[in-house]
Amino acid sequence: MDKNQNNWWNMAGLVALALFLPVLLRGVNYLQRMWVGAEGRLAAITVDGERPIGPLPRPWRAIAQGGEDLNTFLDGNEEKVKALGVEYIRIDHIYDRFDVVSGDGNGVKLDWSRLDRLVDKIATAGAKPFFSLSYMPAEIASGDEVSEPRDWGKWQEIVQKTIEYYSGEKGLEGVYYEVWNEPDLFGKWTIGRRKDYNRLYYYSALGASQAKGVKDFKLGGPATTELYKNWVDEFLPYVLEKRLRLDFLSWHRYDSDEGKYIADMDNADYWLERHPYFSKVEKIISETGISSEPGGKNDTRTGAAHLILVARDLMSRVKYGFNFSLTGKWGMLGKPREQALAMLAKLEGNRLPLTGEGTWVKAIAAGDDSRVQVIVVNYDPKERHSEVVPVSFVNLKNQRFIMKETFLSGESRQEEVATNGAVWQKEIPMTPNSAVLLELSAMPEGL
Repeated sequence: MDKNQNNWWNMAGLVALALFLPVLLRGVNYLQRMWVGAEGRLAAITVDGERPIGPLPRPWRAIAQGGEDLNTFLDGNEEKVKALGVEYIRIDHIYDRFDVVSGDGNGVKLDWSRLDRLVDKIATAGAKPFFSLSYMPAEIASGDEVSEPRDWGKWQEIVQKTIEYYSGEKGLEGVYYEVWNEPDLFGKWTIGRRKDYNRLYYYSALGASQAKGVKDFKLGGPATTELYKNWVDEFLPYVLEKRLRLDFLSWHRYDSDEGKYIADMDNADYWLERHPYFSKVEKIISETGISSEPGGKNDTRTGAAHLILVARDLMSRVKYGFNFSLTGKWGMLGKPREQALAMLAKLEGNRLPLTGEGTWVKAIAAGDDSRVQVIVVNYDPKERHSEVVPVSFVNLKNQRFIMKETFLSGESRQEEVATNGAVWQKEIPMTPNSAVLLELSAMPEGL
């Protein structure tokens, strides 16, 4: 066979492959659909690049750090956090780990120097503090650090001066103050009974109401380990009866089941909407993750896919969902969850509408006049499901693009693509708990 014939056969093979590959992929999807049957629905994502829904909500721009590495978790990590676009960093133990409170029977004295060092690092990272007002300072505690105060007036004074310092003297606007951390666990607080969280919140709210010379801030709680109906049923009526300030309702949720998050938000909406007094109350999940146990799936692609899926579910439903945590045994830095947040941080512009999500595969779309973006995630806690996902972009304003794909590994690739119409499609093979960011950026005219 001469060289020309060989080239002809090579070209014919490439053409046949190009024609046959879409048919093969559709065949694979058809077999998958036959296989999954009633178990689930496969995805075929369509993103509309012309009709933005509105500003893109970003509830994922929040990180919580617990007691581990509390003084040092940001050391050398400020630029990494800034690159993730984090707006708030939640810290607890502010009264029992930073030597803030001292004094004797004649009164309390407050020293903010150690806590200031951390707050200044938070500012360097481009974020603001979200303070959990915890735990009880030894100088006023009736027992250990999770006990009630000996004098409720002293607790009220400490809360007042905390707000006056950070929202006043330090000049920080938009600081959140959350009354305690997991009161049902740390201190075994109850609601409406002897060791009553309502009383803790009452004196905290009094302190907040008496703060002078302060910028806008938010006060709320109860930051329970889950969203408990009995707590909310007694907490909200108490706040209403006493006409206390409540800017946000907060709780924690660690679960691999997406449905638990959706149920929480549905319940919170229903409970708050029953009275107009709470119409402007924000909803905040102030700690969240696939598991409350360190390591395990937190450190895998499954945890990263879960983070993206939950971020998508929280959009327009809650103000923030604080992923736990930055460093330590639960830490995300250097692990797939950091890459998941980095992927989310790349989304810009307005939120775009999309259709065709399935049982496992969900998506978030955003864009502006020159770029359309979509993150596609295949979350399966059983770590079994794969599928080939057709992703279509419609109502495109340009015909020549740079198409860039970014993966959870941090790797990316790009190529020039073109379309004769306003539609472009790509088939995405998705293994269990994979995610990809597709970006179509218009090529400048003349290139």
